[in-house]
Order: sequence, then C-alpha cells, then structure tokens
Amino acid sequence: FLEAYAETKAMGEVAMREACDGDSFLSVAVAPHQVYGPRDSLMLPNLAEAALSGKLRVFGPGTNKVSFCYVDNYCHGLIIAEEALYPGSPALGQFYIVTDGGYELFWEAMDRAFVALGGARAALMGKCHYPTWLMMGAAHAATCVGKLVGRKFKLKPFSVRMLTIHRWFDISRARQDLNYEPVVARDEAWRITLEWFRDNWLPNTRFADRARQ
Repeated sequence: FLEAYAETKAMGEVAMREACDGDSFLSVAVAPHQVYGPRDSLMLPNLAEAALSGKLRVFGPGTNKVSFCYVDNYCHGLIIAEEALYPGSPALGQFYIVTDGGYELFWEAMDRAFVALGGARAALMGKCHYPTWLMMGAAHAATCVGKLVGRKFKLKPFSVRMLTIHRWFDISRARQDLNYEPVVARDEAWRITLEWFRDNWLPNTRFADRARQ
C-alpha cells in the first residue's frame, strides 16, 4: 500500500467480513470506485481547478481505463446490500465493487468535463503529456522535501499511481448476488454533475467569468 488510508480501509473491510457469522452478526462490504457527482469535494474540483488554470497536464500516455461510480449508483448499491443481510444470503461476508458499469479512459473523461466547465482552453488531450516516470520522480522528491520543511504537497506517489494505472472492475458479482444495476446511466450522471458544477462550484472560483459561457 502506498497510503495508510488504503491499507487501513482494507483492514477494516477484512475484519468486518471475518466477523460475519451468518447469524448474530451479518455483514457485507460494498465499495464504489472513483465516485463523482454534485457536491464532490475531492476528485473533480481539485483537478478542474488545475485544468482551468492551465497548469494540469495528462500524466503518462493518457490511455488508462477507469471505472467511475455516480453517487446515486453508490447509494443504491449500499441500500440493496443492506437488504441482502439475511441468514443464508449469498452476499454475507462478501466484498463487492459497484460502478456505473464498464470503463472510460480516465483522461478523456476528465478532458470532456474540463471543456464543459472552462471551454476549449481547458482541454488537456491536445497538450503535451508528462511522462509517468517524471511525475513519479517529482512526487517522491516532493514527499522528501515535505518531510524536511513540515509541509504536505498534493503531488504524491499515490496520486501519480492512481492517475496513470488501469482501475476498472467487473461488477458481475454485484449484479448476480445483489441484483445491482446502475440507477442513473453514465451520460445522464455526467450531465447532472457538470450542470451542478457550472451552477454552484464555478461561480465561487476565480474562473467565475467562464460560468454559463
């Protein structure tokens, strides 16, 4: 694990699953992947701010595949997982990943989002790409400098890895055991998300002049 967050999360999921005895304690672990939607305060606003400022570039070749999960689809997955907590359920003690289904090329999806928010000048795919080895080296250097000066920088080895590797998942087990299906289709989910960001996030940034342009 590159981050304690990921390690402790996995430890918690394993402990909960192992504690499931099928009778007095029933449990199931459901995880989304790369959640997005209105009010997202992590992925989209951080990357969008860098993109709209002209500072962000694609890390690596930009062909990494990622499964996204719209927030409503994640909530749906949690609700139906709770409904599967009964003695004899095939879901007991299991781990499931829920997503929008399939995958997208991460940087192309981000590029479409940034253009929707900031116009053509926010586009990434036509600009130079930063090699993965260069960004990973810079991230390790930033980590070392941060320890020396007592600061934390956004550029970390974990972040570079997450932005460059394939991260897509088969949700067939969730479909089989939980009867999971995304309740909001991918295109509609992105439309709702970007509309919310144009109306609520963008006007409160230094890029407010681009709102509704």
